[in-house]
Amino acid sequence: MVREIAEDRKSFEDVKQKFTTFQIDSHRVDSKAPESFKRRPHPPPPAPKRLVFFSWWFEEAVKKYIELRYDMEAKNFQIILNKSVALRDVKIAGRDGEQLQCWDLFVGQKIDVLGKPTTLMQASHSTLMWLEYHSRRLLKKALEIENEIMQFKPIPDIIHRMLQTRNLANGNLSLRWIMRHISMLTTQLYRIKPSDAH
Repeated sequence: MVREIAEDRKSFEDVKQKFTTFQIDSHRVDSKAPESFKRRPHPPPPAPKRLVFFSWWFEEAVKKYIELRYDMEAKNFQIILNKSVALRDVKIAGRDGEQLQCWDLFVGQKIDVLGKPTTLMQASHSTLMWLEYHSRRLLKKALEIENEIMQFKPIPDIIHRMLQTRNLANGNLSLRWIMRHISMLTTQLYRIKPSDAH
């Protein structure tokens, strides 16, 4: 009986070691997708009619609230100030002067609202679900390209490390940044991939 328990314990430790060891070589971290990416993908959440973000600040010790609603169809904002005053059909530009779109909005984003620097501090549940779904979708694509490039040369495994350290449910990743990173990786892969493999 004691011998069987000892053998079972050894078997458990062998399996534990197998699944917890993080393989590293001289060029890169193991490029296998994290466990969360190996599970069956979640179905896309219902597309929200609007993305809703919340922020607040203090003026003379009085807390002021602002709610930003981005209309997905009209592609403009509705602004709710202190839960009462509504401004409709508002266009908000980013730092590059371009009008902000759904891909530019995330928790932690800093934008200019009516001349006031504003940080998007929270988001509605449906907005967070939408942001998480598209973060996972885009990061999966970026990871595939990143891994393919690593077949030809070592590069910083930015996407892999991001998946290991960021909580996508928080809605604090810029979808626009991921899209631009995918474009950069795609261009890099095209340049280094053998011509007969295109």
